[in-house]
Amino acid sequence: MRCLITCFLSRFIVAHWLLWFAACHGGSADVSVLRTVAATSLRQTPEENGAIIRSLRAGEALFEAGEVSPHLSGIYLGSSLLWEPWLRVRTSDGQTGWVFGGLVKLEGQTVEETLRWQHEKRLQALFGTLYAQRLLRWSAQDVGTDSELAEHLRAGLALRDMLQTALRYGLRRPTPEAQPNLRWLDEYLRYFRRYRGGIALDYGALAREAQQTEGQQDDYFAQLCLRLYPIDSMESPLPVWVFPMSWTESASNLGAGHHWATLRSLDQALGEAPLFEAEWERLKNLVLEDILDDERSYWQPLSRVLVELDQILAHPPACLTPQERAALGLRRQMLVRGMARTDVRSGR
Repeated sequence: MRCLITCFLSRFIVAHWLLWFAACHGGSADVSVLRTVAATSLRQTPEENGAIIRSLRAGEALFEAGEVSPHLSGIYLGSSLLWEPWLRVRTSDGQTGWVFGGLVKLEGQTVEETLRWQHEKRLQALFGTLYAQRLLRWSAQDVGTDSELAEHLRAGLALRDMLQTALRYGLRRPTPEAQPNLRWLDEYLRYFRRYRGGIALDYGALAREAQQTEGQQDDYFAQLCLRLYPIDSMESPLPVWVFPMSWTESASNLGAGHHWATLRSLDQALGEAPLFEAEWERLKNLVLEDILDDERSYWQPLSRVLVELDQILAHPPACLTPQERAALGLRRQMLVRGMARTDVRSGR
């Protein structure tokens, strides 16, 4: 009986101590309790060579102080390379500092809750708490109509662009060749897909989402994009109007008829799926950029290039503005004067 009373009192005291600690350090009783999984150090700055405040023993309790490092660090622990943020924490005696996230675990949570917590911290380190929460909400959002999917897509494209920038600058590598393990991120990308060069829109996955919604405009959009990006159903630097020479290098394939056909398709698309007007405009600009870029080379011989360009100028698609038609006319003059390389396929 005395043992039971002692055990109860011990748990009562610990529980009230935690409540008191939370109230004194942030005003909330739901402060996260962490435990170190191995002996490590509490550091003044979120980096491996940061000045040591004190040593932490394995199993020591720590309390989140609400900050995450603005980067993921790759750190070797034995033969394993872990990619985690640094967390600002408080010790039980009130000292604050930084600890590597790969050396702590969340106390008293399920495996799923712990994984979710880890992923949130990683996202916060990559591009801040606000945008981390936006991505989490976006990835879980229910989309029921083609109009909702159009808005969801635009929000996703904006988040994708920010995340790509974050991945470019938010990783601290132990060696230049060290590659981060980002498979955990796939869960939140929905109809985007990671590849070596970044994050691309997967039109096959988008088409599957569109099939589940009410309305047909999103289906029209996805199916047309699948035709424009036939390589692996994925947005890439190699749409149908270019000739691929490698995964990242290409020549304009003006003269094969794809530019004309794409612009005509975009004309029709503006009538069939006006919800995606901004996306049609973006695709039109990519087609025009392929023709007008001063540094662009052309796979086809000059004679075929001029035939297709003349077809566009003689019967201009309605999506082209007067300024864009004028720019195409000037480009034709430059081509005739030999101011661009054509007939790349000949090897000359």
